[in-house]
Amino acid sequence: MNRRLLGNVLIVILLVLLGSGIAMYIIPFSKGLASLHTVFGFLFVLTMVFHIINNKKPLFNYITGNRKPRFQKLQAPFIFSIIVALAFGLYFNIPLLNGVYNFGNQLRNKKLGKVETPFEYEVIELSNANGHHNFEIELKKGNAFQYPLFAIWLEDSLGNYIETLYISRVIASSTFDYGKNVDGKWQSAVKRRPEALPYWSHKRGIKASDGLYVPLNNATDIDAVSGATPTGNFIIKSKSDLNDLKHYKVMLEVNQSYDWNNYYTKDKFPDDDIYSGSGQVGQPSLIYATEVSSLNIKDNTYKIMQLIGHGHHSGKNGNLYKDLSHISTAKQIIDRVILKVH
Repeated sequence: MNRRLLGNVLIVILLVLLGSGIAMYIIPFSKGLASLHTVFGFLFVLTMVFHIINNKKPLFNYITGNRKPRFQKLQAPFIFSIIVALAFGLYFNIPLLNGVYNFGNQLRNKKLGKVETPFEYEVIELSNANGHHNFEIELKKGNAFQYPLFAIWLEDSLGNYIETLYISRVIASSTFDYGKNVDGKWQSAVKRRPEALPYWSHKRGIKASDGLYVPLNNATDIDAVSGATPTGNFIIKSKSDLNDLKHYKVMLEVNQSYDWNNYYTKDKFPDDDIYSGSGQVGQPSLIYATEVSSLNIKDNTYKIMQLIGHGHHSGKNGNLYKDLSHISTAKQIIDRVILKVH
């Protein structure tokens, strides 16, 4: 092909790609603009093929550094290495390299009146959990999130407990890192917290040696699904089986200490020896739930878990209290929680 013609075509295509690329960077998505950029991108690749064929000998000399000093022979590999490193950095979302993209994204969102808030997830994978179905619970923390405790479990459609999918390790063992203060220093110690996750503990229905339903000394039925307590946004990965029954419920209970409000004050229940005594209390635990059917699980099933009630304020029973009128900031511990089953 005529080199002059090919050069002119390449210049025109590059100008179009340059203009459309800049436009796509600073303005919101436009199908017409995206189509223009895509088509001319393919034309550029096609034209470059002809350009390489027409200039294969000089291009080969440029790359190999033929008749050049030893240092200049390394020019092409050096440039290639830099480009590959840059591509990998951008693909794997290294913050420094993605700053240019994020700036353009902010410009486009601003024109649309949107604000993008990036956040990261802590992944807790329970590798010892057993089952043929994978459960992933994705939780985005709310404004009131202050290191709460969690329990996640599976029930049948009638509300009968089947098994635990995840439990905060400190509850599974009743051993807390800041269990007792000795000479001004905190040490780990056993602390019984029946008020922490009472709905789950009573559903589980196993009494410890002291008569409380909260576990003690790493009970064998939940040892495989006990994990670190999340400190922010998290994804918990667990396993179970959805084979024997058609319909199930996935439940989540969350509780946070010392989040008193105008109703649940420090002296609200003076005769309650847990609430006004040994407990680390505040607003009671909150319970979230969603239903899932073994009949419609194919590749991925997503469900939004909804707030359905709260537990007893000091854990004396396993009742579900649906009146949430006295709950305030505790509703803001969780912004959203999504279940994925596959």
